[in-house]
Amino acid sequence: MRHITTTFDLYRSQLKAKLQASVSKIHLSTDLWTSPHRHGILAVCVRWVDNGYRLQKALLAMPECRYSHSGERQATLMAEAIEEYGIAKQIGYHTGDNATSNDTCLKHLSQMLQDKYGISFHPNQRRIRCIAHIINLSLQAFLLASSKEALRAALAAASDVTGAEMYEQFYFTLYDVSANEPTSRSEASEQQEQSFSKVWKGKAKRAARKPPDFRDDKFRGWQTIPAMRKLHNIAVWLRNSSIHSDLWEDRVSLRLGIDNDTRWNSWYKLIDNLIRRQSQIKQFLLDYDKEINDNILNSSDWDYLERTYRFLHPFASATLWAEGKNSTLSQILTIMDGLLRHYEKNKEHYSKPETFDRRILHSIEMGWFILDKYYTMTEDAPVYAAALLLDPSKRIRYIERHWPESWHENAIAGVRTIWEEYKTQPETGPAESVDEVSASQKRQPNEWDALLEELEVTEDLGDSMDDLEDFIKATPIKISGSPLQWWCHKDQRKTYPQLSRMAIDILSIAPESADPESAFSGGRRTLSWDRERMTCENLEKVECIGNWLREGHIQKTVHGGMGVITDTGFDSGGGEDSDVNFD
Repeated sequence: MRHITTTFDLYRSQLKAKLQASVSKIHLSTDLWTSPHRHGILAVCVRWVDNGYRLQKALLAMPECRYSHSGERQATLMAEAIEEYGIAKQIGYHTGDNATSNDTCLKHLSQMLQDKYGISFHPNQRRIRCIAHIINLSLQAFLLASSKEALRAALAAASDVTGAEMYEQFYFTLYDVSANEPTSRSEASEQQEQSFSKVWKGKAKRAARKPPDFRDDKFRGWQTIPAMRKLHNIAVWLRNSSIHSDLWEDRVSLRLGIDNDTRWNSWYKLIDNLIRRQSQIKQFLLDYDKEINDNILNSSDWDYLERTYRFLHPFASATLWAEGKNSTLSQILTIMDGLLRHYEKNKEHYSKPETFDRRILHSIEMGWFILDKYYTMTEDAPVYAAALLLDPSKRIRYIERHWPESWHENAIAGVRTIWEEYKTQPETGPAESVDEVSASQKRQPNEWDALLEELEVTEDLGDSMDDLEDFIKATPIKISGSPLQWWCHKDQRKTYPQLSRMAIDILSIAPESADPESAFSGGRRTLSWDRERMTCENLEKVECIGNWLREGHIQKTVHGGMGVITDTGFDSGGGEDSDVNFD
């Protein structure tokens, strides 16, 4: 730890210089974690575009969150990190989970920024909700919920916690309410009041009458579905015995895995593994039917699991798409539109007489209820629509084609409000970075250049009265790479000097709060059973330096003056033989 402590401040100062040279706003993402040695830890991560127009990310701090996990306490720790790095005037948006403590946190952070720096930070408009978290809650509802009342109770119970604890609280409350819910339907009229199909965010025509309520009074989560219950029991049977596991591995050659009630994708992976080895597993179950007893999967069970797998597959694909290296905020509304449409199509399919399935219709309605709730909340932050309109492959045509006309005006008006902050900003320099300027452009213009300029007949699109209107109304184009990469190119920065600045600011926002979760995964590995005496301060230094190394903010050699220092003196050779002790 001596070497880590010695170098931490040096590397932090180097990262500070990089952040302050950012050409974009610096966006935050945070989350809370309870460490293996039972301490509350807050991860503060950032994303930005550097002066070479490359997207960067880093772990700023991992302070201990002592005595209270309230939003006010989190805001104080975030403000301390912001002040340490001197980036208050560059703060952009915050990405986090759906805990109400994040609302409280941003309100207090907004007040702190206003009081200390005179900076306006609108907490609702700067709040981005993690799309992976929304998908997880929607599919927990699909798998578990018995009614909208159960969903409301679960959301209320989980709103005061954050991180992994929120998933757990949501699940346990949802399960408890569903298990104890009476079978009477005294509130049936209220439950029929809003059917998900009539609010679907697509082009479907509104129904002339209210569709039926598909609530299943006997539904109490996956435990009441024979196929899911049997699959769970088989997974537990294998996990509880190394002998059973050995037999399975010899015959099937693929570990089945185990479900996790707080992570929907654990069920997806479990069913995926089952279907991939369907013939081998069927034979295994027949050979060991006495040991497995009543958990043998029959033909109707297999059919149900295959239907469930097909239903969950688009959610898995959407999650991977949002997690991609080039993912941007412009994907979020598209993901939600696509998944709501997926719910609608399956509702129509399972409503037909020949394919009618009340249980899966009920599950679809529960999952839709949650997804639609968070879709509606995106209206509070105009930046979602702005990211969509600034995607050169979508622009205004996406909204005109896929959204009801009544939504267009408000969405575009919110984007114009953001644009007003940028359109009058003076240009701070040439659109090209220094290494992109040709030799002829570096010299001072002469009389010949002036004569050529008088004969110029081309139009500069950047001189338009309104770059935003010109851009969003243009024909969408296919692009290679991400929308952010497209806007970072010198041609776009030259054509749209102010609009490109707005686009780079918005499209560099993290669509998920995956960066803090990654920091916690590293912390969990660092705090092995024989390192649980490590202090939170030392854990922060280890994880920050490790993150800066992985992200390329620190080089492994001293060349260029950024080597990993291995002695209290700053003349160490560093290199591959550096004696860096992380214990």
